Amino acid sequence: MKSFKKVFSILMIGLVATSLTACSSGNTSKSSQQSSSSEKKVSSAKKAVKKTATLSDQTFKTPQGTFLITENHVTASATKNKQVLILKYTFTNTSKSQLVPSDYWYKYVKATQIVNGSTKTLEQGSLPFSTAATTDDNLENSSVSEIKPNHHINAEGSWQLDKNGAPVKVSFYDTHKQLVGTRQYDTN
Repeated sequence: MKSFKKVFSILMIGLVATSLTACSSGNTSKSSQQSSSSEKKVSSAKKAVKKTATLSDQTFKTPQGTFLITENHVTASATKNKQVLILKYTFTNTSKSQLVPSDYWYKYVKATQIVNGSTKTLEQGSLPFSTAATTDDNLENSSVSEIKPNHHINAEGSWQLDKNGAPVKVSFYDTHKQLVGTRQYDTN
C-alpha cells in the first residue's frame, strides 16, 4: 500500500509540474505576443518617412524635377458639354536620365471636385481635335516629349471637369504617396 501511495504521489507531482509548465508557457506566449504587438506599434510610429517632394507657392519639387506652375485656365474638352482645367507649367529635369514630364505630373498631382456633396476624382483631360494648332495643343504635346537632364520645357496638365463651374482642389504628393500640399482653382 505504501508503494502505491508513493507511485500515486510521484504521478501527481509530475502532473502538477506539467500543468504549471503549460500554464507558464501559455502566459509567456501571450505576453510575448503583446510585447511584439507593442513593438510593432512603436516601430511603425518611428518609421515616419521623410517627404520626397515640396510645394511652395507655385513651385512643386520632386526627385525627378521641378514643376513651376505659370498659369491656369478652363477651356473646352474633347467630351461634349464638358470643360477641362489646364495648369501650365515649366518643367526642369533635375534627374540624371531623360524622362517624360507628364508621367510624373499625373503620378504626383491629383485633382478633385465636390459634386452633390461627394468628392469626385477627376480624369486626365483631353482637348478637342482641331486642324489649327493652339498654344494648349502645343503644350499638351510638349508634356509627353522626352526631356534631357538639366533641360526645361513648357508644358501643361489638364483634368476634365466633372461639374462645370465648381472649384477644383489639386493635391500634390511625394514618391511615398504622402500629401505635400493642395491648391484650389476656380473654374468659372
